[in-house]
Amino acid sequence: MKDMIKALSRCVLFDGISGMEIERILSATEFQIREFDKNEFICRTDQHSVYVGIIISGCVEVQKVFPSGNTVCIFYKNKGDMFGGAVVFSNSAVFPCDVFSRKKSKILFLHKQSIFELCKMPFFAENLLNLFANGILCYEKRLELFSYSSIQKKIAFYLLNEQRIPGYSLIHLPFTKKTWAEYLNVSRPSLCRELKKLCNDNIIKMNGDKISIINEEALGHLLQL
Repeated sequence: MKDMIKALSRCVLFDGISGMEIERILSATEFQIREFDKNEFICRTDQHSVYVGIIISGCVEVQKVFPSGNTVCIFYKNKGDMFGGAVVFSNSAVFPCDVFSRKKSKILFLHKQSIFELCKMPFFAENLLNLFANGILCYEKRLELFSYSSIQKKIAFYLLNEQRIPGYSLIHLPFTKKTWAEYLNVSRPSLCRELKKLCNDNIIKMNGDKISIINEEALGHLLQL
């Protein structure tokens, strides 16, 4: 229970709510806990759902597979993140993408009706609205990302948006280069080639899954070319 409360305290839905209050809410709310192995599907495209998932441990990837066979990573979600809300509250309630566990994961599922009941609490309703608003902003960023034609521009846009604090250079990639390439909708060899160029130009420095922005101005200038 302690680990579950800790994970939920990181979820936007429970923002500003104490651990004791979260525990009290859970005691009066119906939910399910399920575990998934690495690469196991959680939801498939066109699957109907009335549950919202919150990641207690592990990580989840949302993928879109196109008729051409190309796969695009839409989102990569970690401990405390929520998924399925937009689907559950839409008119169709059908997943447009595949959702699978990137590694062994534990997911808490809240029924749609349970969320309706929780929304009687003003702070919870406000958090839910913030979550959906932030989701829209994320989709807008993805659209902007896809608007860039060159791989270097896509890399620059991603890194500058992942820079949580202006001037703070270290970025920890939450996924592999293969998944990052899918997220950017480019090939892995092309991504690695362009990353090497950026390193050679002393714009970034790489160390495993950590990237340091050496020249933020030059990185931003790439988007203006």
